[in-house]
Amino acid sequence: MLNKEENIFASKWAYVPEHIPDYFCSFSDADPFLDHDLIYYTHSGGMNIIAYPLTPDSSRPGLIDHITSLAGKFKPRSIKTISPVQLNISGYKPGISEKDFYSCLELDRISKNAKLRNMLKRASADVYVSRTGSFTKEHLLILSDFIKIKKFDLEKAAFFHRLPDYLAQSPGSLIIEARFIKDQRLAGFTVFESGLGDYGFYLFNISANESRKIPGINDLLLDGAINEIKALGKKFINMGLGVNPGIERFKVKWGAARFLPYHYQYFEPAFSWRNFLKRG
Repeated sequence: MLNKEENIFASKWAYVPEHIPDYFCSFSDADPFLDHDLIYYTHSGGMNIIAYPLTPDSSRPGLIDHITSLAGKFKPRSIKTISPVQLNISGYKPGISEKDFYSCLELDRISKNAKLRNMLKRASADVYVSRTGSFTKEHLLILSDFIKIKKFDLEKAAFFHRLPDYLAQSPGSLIIEARFIKDQRLAGFTVFESGLGDYGFYLFNISANESRKIPGINDLLLDGAINEIKALGKKFINMGLGVNPGIERFKVKWGAARFLPYHYQYFEPAFSWRNFLKRG
């Protein structure tokens, strides 16, 4: 487990959300550890390695050796990694893999063009945004409806159902909500993580089905969140993964640019005839 100083160190130097122990552990039942500049998590014989060094200028030729060393030390039954490069781990065979990019928004360089300003104005006619300090039954109902509308599989639905746990555990979590002007009902909300360093993190955007009829509501929520993050003295927002072209276009519209390759890989131990024969 991380001690208090290590937890602060990870949160201070974090530039991907998985660096934040309060975030990752809330969704995974894992325990966080630090090995030099790499944070990793262990759970039920498995291991998640966040192969983005907290001090990225420290090495890099040794990244794969470092990961292989961790795998050899613990010999987990499975390893999940996220990394800026494709990995090979000695003694393990790769299985599932995914590729994407994190994008980053530099807060001092945001420029709202006429089209974006018009979208914000249109949304402001129907809803208003504000920061809230609590996750209520109203938020939970919208979250539940959102999961049903998206038709998530069981694994992804279970992940999103843990959002209230994260919000309760992380002192750096922020909720920006949108409410209908006419009756004050909740229309949607966006969740950010503030962290302790230069980066804030855009995590979730949850909207009510009715709010889909309001052009610009997601822009208005993001605008409110950006104002809150800037007020905390942050320089950047990690806007998360591209996921699909529509989501990436939304982020690019605000000036976000790709800044980190993302490789997700799942590894299992490779079968060794030599070791099998030795046991015989």
